[in-house]
Amino acid sequence: MSQNHHAAYSRFIAGPITPTLAVFALPLLMTSLLHSLAGTWGAIWVGQVLGPNALTAVATANVIMLMVMGAAMGIGTAAAVAIGQSLGAGDLQAVKRVVGSAVAFVIGFALLMAAAGWLLTPSLVTWMGTPEPAREFAVIHLRYTCLTMPSIFTYLVMMMIVRGAGDSRTPFKFTLLWIALSVLLGPLLLTGSFGLPRLGIAGLGVANLLANTTALGALVAYIYVKRSPVALHGDDIRHLRPDPVLLRLLVGRGVPMALETLVVQGSYFALLALVNSYGAATAAAYSGAAQLWGYVQMPSNALAASMSAMAAMNIGAARWNRVEKIALRGCLMSLAIASLATAAMYALGDAPLRLFVPAGGAVLDKAWHINTLALWGWIALSGSMGLFAIMRANGAMLAPMLIFAATMWGLRVPFAMLLRPMLGEDAIWWSFPFGSICSAAIALTYYRWGGWRRQGLMLAAIDAPADELHVGE
Repeated sequence: MSQNHHAAYSRFIAGPITPTLAVFALPLLMTSLLHSLAGTWGAIWVGQVLGPNALTAVATANVIMLMVMGAAMGIGTAAAVAIGQSLGAGDLQAVKRVVGSAVAFVIGFALLMAAAGWLLTPSLVTWMGTPEPAREFAVIHLRYTCLTMPSIFTYLVMMMIVRGAGDSRTPFKFTLLWIALSVLLGPLLLTGSFGLPRLGIAGLGVANLLANTTALGALVAYIYVKRSPVALHGDDIRHLRPDPVLLRLLVGRGVPMALETLVVQGSYFALLALVNSYGAATAAAYSGAAQLWGYVQMPSNALAASMSAMAAMNIGAARWNRVEKIALRGCLMSLAIASLATAAMYALGDAPLRLFVPAGGAVLDKAWHINTLALWGWIALSGSMGLFAIMRANGAMLAPMLIFAATMWGLRVPFAMLLRPMLGEDAIWWSFPFGSICSAAIALTYYRWGGWRRQGLMLAAIDAPADELHVGE
């Protein structure tokens, strides 16, 4: 292990909690911010060049992509927790085994999903009730989005693996490369500028594929050169042939996380079908409003990832007193920042929405109305994300998924459907804060009195290899 990585490990298990959380979360926050800005940049170009119906297609593809991405995020989350716990316990050889199994799995899975997605796209677009003016855009954009799955899913898992080892700066550097290339190439391929082919909405997918593949190759090369603890050198390459027992463990722990994404995004999928039933104008307004929701959520997501990485190492080192402090301080930070971000969005009025709805009029008015009803609800969700991050750091993946399933499908979607006769489409917008508040209340209850603390270390059931290495060596 290099000196830089050993220093990061020491800060996580012995350093000051709040500053360490903030420093680790900052690159994650900047990564999320830049991703959202890149998505916003692409959405602006699509809306301005191709119109609001094409923007609806972008929202449709994003929902489906996030649903499928859940499986990759699940295996990445499980791998990151196992890596953090193993580093905390001083077992570097276990880290190598986890990396090999996780990477091999995600490559195979992503190839399968890309092929299936390409074939099933027309049926999915029809099933979602996409308005007819947006249908052709949606089919093209979703198919080209599917082509990006192998490189993007592999990159995301590699990024989570590196963060699990306590390094959030390295993924940030190469995400900058990915975003810079996609921001540059997207508009050029969309419009056919400078002699490049005019690909229309397909240009966004092609640009993302080229940009992400470049970033993935550069990230892998960098961690090898820097001898990161997650790099597979020499005999470590054998771990790319997964250990069946370890792979079953990772997949078993990753499945609830994958199901959680399916549950959450599936609820958006169901609500999007309701939105589409109100016509193209409402669908375009929702697409514009939803572009801003990610900006409110991203500080909480960054802090949650930071909390999980720090808590996993402290659990591996059996420092439970610090785990409780990480939960309290991290959640307070998350709630405060989410509140400030929400207040800022309200203070800006409809100005940010004009980036996506340049024509104004009824669509802009609807988008602003949606945000006045729904935007504030993400503050409550920020607390849930922090508590769930601590639970997952001890390998407790099932409880967050069940809580989301209960609140999204048992409460949010029925709320929207049952109240539509009285509230009309406003029932959909009110369902978002309603679901978020319910999730936060149940998450806090389970964190206080649930059995998640009784989970053993993830790799405890697997016999360690005889030639295991330790941090101190």
